Amino acid sequence: MNKITLFGFNNLTKSLSFSLYKLHYLSSQNERYNTFINQRYSAEKLNALLTKICHGIGGNVLNVAKQDYQPQGASVTLMISEEAPAQPLSNAIAESIVTHLDKSHLCIHTYPEEAPQDGIAIFRADIELSTCGVISPLKVLNYVIEAFDADVIDVDYRVRGMTRDRQGNKLFNIDRLHNLSDFLSPTITNSYNISEHHFREQNLFHAKLSRKTITLNDYFFETSIENLTDEEQQSISAQLIEEIKQLFTNTN
Repeated sequence: MNKITLFGFNNLTKSLSFSLYKLHYLSSQNERYNTFINQRYSAEKLNALLTKICHGIGGNVLNVAKQDYQPQGASVTLMISEEAPAQPLSNAIAESIVTHLDKSHLCIHTYPEEAPQDGIAIFRADIELSTCGVISPLKVLNYVIEAFDADVIDVDYRVRGMTRDRQGNKLFNIDRLHNLSDFLSPTITNSYNISEHHFREQNLFHAKLSRKTITLNDYFFETSIENLTDEEQQSISAQLIEEIKQLFTNTN
């Protein structure tokens, strides 16, 4: 088998992971909500989203595995590379690239709540982006948050391994990073409460975000705010705010 040359490769692995929570209010146990979730977050649509993320960091898709689940949920995994192939590849060479060259991947798993509680359904998506080479997952930090428009977001960024500079000195992190919030857009920092921690000796950075204010209509599924009394609107708003608080603080 012909060997594949590695271009621009280093031994630093940079991993960016998200847990994103999106809430909806249902007036009843609504079967159409499950259909909506399965359609909006199908494996095919998630694949399109991950492909945009891959291209957003300057990567190229080498291989895709995707699966829809019953009664709901989906998973997609992309193997990605930093370099585009110079010419069309045969299946055998393409497989060898996936097996031997690529050490970067991008995956998503969704976890729709099967039984909404007190009318509130919680949808969760977990995304992990792990890269080697010079491409950085942090390029798509804002894009992922904006794409899901989540109410609570849990973000971890970690660098593992080491590489060397041209003089042979060991490098354990090539990002000049203090806080993840330094990479967030003003729109996001203005819209979310942010709690963050960093452990620089471990090259580990964490941030958690929760939406500052809610607009009730944004949470309704097949329910109109005009059909509710002021008291009902206030009650539902309080429910949603409390759910967001619990997800943000991991308390109940």
